[in-house]
Amino acid sequence: MNHIKLVVAGALALLGVLVIGGYFADPAPKATEQESAAAGGTLRIGVDGTEPAYYKVDGVTKGFDYEMALGVAEGMGAKPEFVVMEFSDLFTALEAGEIDMIGAQVTETAERKQDFDFTAPYFVTYLSFLTPEDSTIKTRADIDGKNIAVVEGTIHERYLDEQYENVNVIKAKDEDTAIKAIQDGKADAFFYDAPYTTPIIARWQDRFPLKEAIVYPADDAPIGFVMQKGDGRKDQVDEVLEQMILDGEWLKIKKEYFKEYPLSEVFKDKGA
Repeated sequence: MNHIKLVVAGALALLGVLVIGGYFADPAPKATEQESAAAGGTLRIGVDGTEPAYYKVDGVTKGFDYEMALGVAEGMGAKPEFVVMEFSDLFTALEAGEIDMIGAQVTETAERKQDFDFTAPYFVTYLSFLTPEDSTIKTRADIDGKNIAVVEGTIHERYLDEQYENVNVIKAKDEDTAIKAIQDGKADAFFYDAPYTTPIIARWQDRFPLKEAIVYPADDAPIGFVMQKGDGRKDQVDEVLEQMILDGEWLKIKKEYFKEYPLSEVFKDKGA
């Protein structure tokens, strides 16, 4: 799956975007529907059922995006209804009016902004380098001159070219192929989206122990809830998100799921 949602298509334009503005398309919900959701109706949130955004443990629903969406619905006085589907189906469902917003670690990009509205950021993209446990790679400076595996078709290759020196990019068809490249000595590290590395480390633990050597926030790659163009509820969502940050609720949720991740400057500036 497209885990950080940094998938190319038009994501090449994502770096530098810190706008808290619009995106996706098609008919916005009727005013009466929007008003009812805002005044105690149902807020339908599309999710893709992937850890750490939305998942279940012993029948209990958990997830960073899940808890943020719960807080938003509560702040709006709406009843949350979570609709689980494949990530690739979320935008079509939003356009069709089957859901009211997407909460699935969606990174704001210039291309997406043409068609949909993004709320104020409730997270930023975190990037990481996975390495063997005995690797000498410890800082971002250590990446220069190394062989770095990426999943082909993602933004990571371009990001490596822009942020690092003399990096040899090793393209892999999927996560496990990238790790196999490290195991075979063809790559020194795997560059990926940090929130999705935990299951990879667990999956390879017995065969090839890995560690998350470097994790850092990409402050120019904000993550927000996605809504239809012109949905008047976006302003309400933005207000609730701002309040969740100011009253400490956002930081509490962030620490529960991403305690080890350094705090982004985006949220420091917002008062977190």
